[in-house]
Amino acid sequence: MLLVSLLGGPIPPRAAADSVRPDDDVRQVALRHSTEIRQCYESRGLKVNPELSGTLEVELIVLPTGRVDSASVSASELAGPGKQEVESCVVENVRNWRYERGPFAKESIVYPFQL
Repeated sequence: MLLVSLLGGPIPPRAAADSVRPDDDVRQVALRHSTEIRQCYESRGLKVNPELSGTLEVELIVLPTGRVDSASVSASELAGPGKQEVESCVVENVRNWRYERGPFAKESIVYPFQL
């Protein structure tokens, strides 16, 4: 009661965490790091297997702080020599991505990379 009278009114509730980050923010992070993904594909995949191509889906868990908590391959059309190297390189790079800090819940994001 004393706190309410000192502040001149009730304390407003904290803003609830938004369930998801805006699509544009998620897209911008991927675009900022597109050269890293291309480098993985070209240096780890195409040098070993010039025919290597397909879609690689990477799922990551982003914490409210904007840090990536975990990343893993959720689906891959890549096949043959270079597959494992490209997948490992992409996952390693994605783990270092940073998103905007904000009132967001822990969230899962899946990126499909067409290689």
